[in-house]
Amino acid sequence: MIYNSNTPDRIRGNIYLCLIVLVVGYLLINFFVPNADMIIAVRCIACTSHGVVLYVYGHDAWLAFRKREPARSDYLILGIWLSFLSQILQSAFAIRSRLSGMQSWFVNAEIWAPAILLSVTAAVLHTATPGALDGVVPRRNRIAMGVGLGFAILSVLGLVAGKPDISPYLDRARPYISDWFTTNALFHSSEPPEPPRNSYAGAED
Repeated sequence: MIYNSNTPDRIRGNIYLCLIVLVVGYLLINFFVPNADMIIAVRCIACTSHGVVLYVYGHDAWLAFRKREPARSDYLILGIWLSFLSQILQSAFAIRSRLSGMQSWFVNAEIWAPAILLSVTAAVLHTATPGALDGVVPRRNRIAMGVGLGFAILSVLGLVAGKPDISPYLDRARPYISDWFTTNALFHSSEPPEPPRNSYAGAED
């Protein structure tokens, strides 16, 4: 039973239950709601769940931030809080961008850069304190941190400086990623469209 706290499968049970509820709910609503509205709905659910995490961890994160000599676990607590703060800000940004019609000035506003960089700060807090949990997690791995930094630099040089055109690749992937579940299918006829009529049909030569 997934509700029995004494079983070792409790974590997996919670994950399975959450996935079942979310996937089934998504599929049921997906029959009636267009893709664009579904993405907004999912973002709203994400904002709400992230807000709950901010509330639950808020007091402990504040205490961890104020400590002059924080424990190793305090780094993870504050990192969790900053990570979800970044996610809720990015979700809010995505919702507002869609509701505003993806206006270029709003999408490119510099106010969103700090919201994204908060997740980088959270990542540093998560990886800079090896052995914070039971002296084991996270594991010390300076090589991974170095590789990650190098990959970030290469990404900046390749994407920002080069600005490659990936639209041909997106066009090829569109049949596989655009609409998995035939969104809003109940409001569309399954019959094939009629061929266009020729205005000269039946005319004599």
